[in-house]
Amino acid sequence: MGEFAKTTEAKYEDGYIRFTWKEAGEPRLFEISGEALMQSFGAADDSGKELMDAFERGRKHIADAAREASNTPTDGIIELGSGDFEQGSSA
Repeated sequence: MGEFAKTTEAKYEDGYIRFTWKEAGEPRLFEISGEALMQSFGAADDSGKELMDAFERGRKHIADAAREASNTPTDGIIELGSGDFEQGSSA
C-alpha cells in the first residue's frame, strides 16, 4: 500500500476505492469508482491492485478534488467520478 493510501485509509471495495479525507479537522468519507480510476489515472482493470496503484498515481488530483468537494452537504459518502478530474491527468 502506498503512502497516500495509508494516509487516507484507502480500501478497495467491490470495484471502487473508499477513503477518508480530513478538511479543517473534519473527516469526510469519499469513494472513487473503478471506471473513474481507469479513465483518469490509467488503471488497466478494476482489480484491487490496479485501482490502488491508480489511486496513488492520481494522488494530487484526487486530493484537489476531495478538497473541492469536502463542503458538499451530505451525511454519507461523497462520490468522485471522472468529471471531477481533468482529462489526461496521470500524475
